[in-house]
Amino acid sequence: MVTLKQIEEKHHFIFPEYFKRLWDDGMLNYMRGFEGGLKEGENWIDTVYPTLRENPPALLHSGEAQLTLLTPEAMLNFETPVFWDVETHHFIPFAKTLEGNYYAFYNNVKVEGEAPIVEIWDEMDDTEYYAKNFEDFIFRQMVESAEDIDKDDLQAEYAGDVNAYIADVERDIASITPYLKAEYIEVLNDIYSREPKEGTLAYSLITLKGAKEIVEKYLDFELMGESFSHEI
Repeated sequence: MVTLKQIEEKHHFIFPEYFKRLWDDGMLNYMRGFEGGLKEGENWIDTVYPTLRENPPALLHSGEAQLTLLTPEAMLNFETPVFWDVETHHFIPFAKTLEGNYYAFYNNVKVEGEAPIVEIWDEMDDTEYYAKNFEDFIFRQMVESAEDIDKDDLQAEYAGDVNAYIADVERDIASITPYLKAEYIEVLNDIYSREPKEGTLAYSLITLKGAKEIVEKYLDFELMGESFSHEI
């Protein structure tokens, strides 16, 4: 079983205490209870997911579409793309999107004593400052995902029932409550208690403008939104 200490030693990085607390409490583990692997004939959706649903790990339902937290093994053995300039930039990836973008700690910079979170874009030479710490990363993900609740995803996972999806996000909010600032939880409870508005391709609980205003109000820092080249 891979330990956080092993990952720290491999990548020459000390994770912040907040991240360690979530790790120790199983809040970053989408294989919680099945660390030894699945048996023949078992799969994640039928075997593991039902055990996580009532007390889900962070962002299980409420991250951006198809966001996946990397497993401990994937973090430890992360294969850096050959075009990343690792001589200049010290990234510690921890999540990946469906589009192939990575979220990572960026150890070249410190914001209030911690490495900020950046999004490393897959199809262009661009890395953007996303959040000043991991707590703000979680909150921003949960706010922004309420702006675009994709109908195709709903059909595949909830037979098109947006209210069933919202109920699962409410479980996410309940499980993450001990780990987020009270004001963040208040904002999330307000957003996810709203009546969903139906669009052509998606539902929404908040407008794009509204999500941006929340991000600016609660999460703004000097480097927010700035970007830089990460390729050789």
